[in-house]
Amino acid sequence: MTAPLHSRSGTYAAIAAVSAAVIAFQLVVMQLLAASQWHHFAYMVISMALLGFGAAGTALVLMRTFLSRHYVAAVPLLYVASGVTMAATAWLSGLFGDFDAFLLFFDHEQFGLLLVLYLVYSLPFFFGGLAITLVFYREVGRIGALYFANMAGSGAGAVLVIGLLWVLPADRLPGLLALLPLFAAWLVRPEWLSRKAATGIAAAALAVPVVALVYPSAPAPSQYKPIHSALLLPGAEVVHRAYSPYGRLEIVRADALRFAPSLSLRYIGEPPVRDVMFNNGEYFGTLLGRAAEGDMHILDWTTRGLPYAVRTPGSVLALDAGTGNDVSQALAHGVPRVIAVEPHRQANHLLRERHPEWVDGVYRDPAVSLYGTSPRAFLARPSEELHDLIVLPVLGAFGGTSGVGALQERYELTVEAFGKLWAALSEEGMIAVTVWDDQPPRKTLRVLSTWRDGLARQGIDDPEMHVAALRSWGTVTYIASRSPWTAEQVERVRVFGRDRGFDPLILPGVTPDERERLHVLPDPGFLDMVDALVSGDPASLIEQYPFDLRPVTDDRPFFAHFLRWSGLPELYRIFGARELPYLELGFVLGVVTFVQIVLAAFVLILLPLFRVGWTGTRRRWTLLFFVGTGTGFMLFEIVLIQKLVLYLGQPVYAAAAVLTTLLICSGLGSLASSRLPASGRVLVLAALTVAVSILLYGQWLMPVLEASMGWSLPARSAAVFLLLAPPAFVMGMMFPLGLRRLAGSDQSHIPWACGIDSSLSVAATALATLLALEMGFGAVMLLAAAAYVLVALAGPRLGSPVS
Repeated sequence: MTAPLHSRSGTYAAIAAVSAAVIAFQLVVMQLLAASQWHHFAYMVISMALLGFGAAGTALVLMRTFLSRHYVAAVPLLYVASGVTMAATAWLSGLFGDFDAFLLFFDHEQFGLLLVLYLVYSLPFFFGGLAITLVFYREVGRIGALYFANMAGSGAGAVLVIGLLWVLPADRLPGLLALLPLFAAWLVRPEWLSRKAATGIAAAALAVPVVALVYPSAPAPSQYKPIHSALLLPGAEVVHRAYSPYGRLEIVRADALRFAPSLSLRYIGEPPVRDVMFNNGEYFGTLLGRAAEGDMHILDWTTRGLPYAVRTPGSVLALDAGTGNDVSQALAHGVPRVIAVEPHRQANHLLRERHPEWVDGVYRDPAVSLYGTSPRAFLARPSEELHDLIVLPVLGAFGGTSGVGALQERYELTVEAFGKLWAALSEEGMIAVTVWDDQPPRKTLRVLSTWRDGLARQGIDDPEMHVAALRSWGTVTYIASRSPWTAEQVERVRVFGRDRGFDPLILPGVTPDERERLHVLPDPGFLDMVDALVSGDPASLIEQYPFDLRPVTDDRPFFAHFLRWSGLPELYRIFGARELPYLELGFVLGVVTFVQIVLAAFVLILLPLFRVGWTGTRRRWTLLFFVGTGTGFMLFEIVLIQKLVLYLGQPVYAAAAVLTTLLICSGLGSLASSRLPASGRVLVLAALTVAVSILLYGQWLMPVLEASMGWSLPARSAAVFLLLAPPAFVMGMMFPLGLRRLAGSDQSHIPWACGIDSSLSVAATALATLLALEMGFGAVMLLAAAAYVLVALAGPRLGSPVS
């Protein structure tokens, strides 16, 4: 008989507390990396957790005799280690230097720092996972209740952290969450430990999270974040800071912060000094306010004034409205009906309720309606209201970008989104988007590629009569009209461009001399590429261009991903090894991370297992079965998170919803599997059920969810849970059924089965995003389904059945 811990109830509560802490910690780390680097890196954080859990399983195999002998003391000590490392991760990750993704190919030490960051953040998961696995191993007689406590705690942790992110800064949450494993350690402290000794150990352990709460630490922010440059200006200061699941919101004030976004060289006024808002260190918007000079708005001195020069709209819809600059411009033109859609609800509350004076009350203007939802969710609402002008957010940045947003989903810029926008236009309505110039040309061309496809889907076979564009020294503004251009409107575009000093880029009847009258292009072939995308053969250009210009779709919503494998040799020849990665740093970082985590998984999970050996027969079927379970589950999970960003509006919400659903429901499925025989027939039926479910969900999940996209966030989260519960339940059966098959005849296979499943889960987490960039979510879903077909083929040949 095994020696129990302090009490049964204490054991359950301890496992639930630690499970809640480690899942909540995953989501906090996503926020911290988004603030310190660029993207939320959900795939990277989840793979960190899986690496820790997988290494814990291998450690248990190698040390099970020692840990079992000291079971009563080992479990609380491991809980303490999980809590202490959780609170200290930010400090530990900076011991050898601060990682900065932007320096990855200028300072080769950054590769090592990335690996250190990865391993350090895996430590809390390793210690917590080892403790929980040890309890499962020693108290297998009540595995059902223990596993339920594990899954229920995990689900509660994902919900808990969303609330905490509204209350506390993300950098304080590791210290707070670390209290849960320490509480778990107290619950299961050995009975032979005196109260005095227990109190002393608890006080020492509590010191780390208390220090982390009082003096919070976070990964050092990149020196190339826009806010870093702003704070280097003379007299710059942060005048406001707030936190939420949407990120860290900061307002910077400096006398040198002037608003001059590619202003016309004919503008003779003085650019206004304005505060700037940043979210997670990225530019969110300038607090421009009314910013009118006489009867003209300052944006009318940029290419963004183009749609107002063509027609006077009676209603304007501004998507991703940010700090309200497009709203301000519409009000300056006397537009009687302005709808602003901005998903960052904390920013909305700040500018409309708490400090409307910061933007001259534009969001409180009677003509303005402000909606705190995502653009696609707003467009999915049932409404008969049509708009004369729909303004999309400005794309890119002055001087171009390093491609750090390559892995970021941009569902408001897809072909499907264009169709929604087109349907929301009045008879003479227009869509407008402004793009900062980038070299080599990418964003400026992808907009046209996507719009050309979108127009074709609307039955427009003469796009040159529906699209116009003006170009300044720094930006291009495109407008697409539902009705063909009239001769009068074409002339208005010419006059506006001539008066402001802009060149027509796309316009019926435009001549070659007009297109470079004032601003000479650095790439002489740019005009030919524009013509090919608007009125020529876009397929030929897309095939031959070294960058990926394929239209962005909901299946591949990565607007800023342009690198293509076939174009790398030519790009390497042009830019060289040092500059090439900075054309698209986000993608390159994803590849580097994938390589590192695969190596780390092999070294920390699989390599140690060679010490215990692998004997017995049918090893190839064990390999194939658990390759399939590890790969299929994680491919499905990561794609769901990325797809549900569209539905739930925020990466942290999507990750929380998916993790909660899959963990709880797969846990219930695992419990239910104990009532089923581990026969080949059951394995085949279960695996094929999962494969078919994945195929169906890949095709129909988002169309089904789109019908409820206008619901409240809690209602949408509930819909996600209900829809994902069935496949998650069956998925949870596969791993325990497989282990039971092995338990009957091939005991030596079990450590390897766990190691293979964990290693492939780690690798698939990063691989899913890279595959989606190239092939789309649908293709990744096909691979996930194929993985479970592999499980179905290997299942009947795995070990021998155990009832």
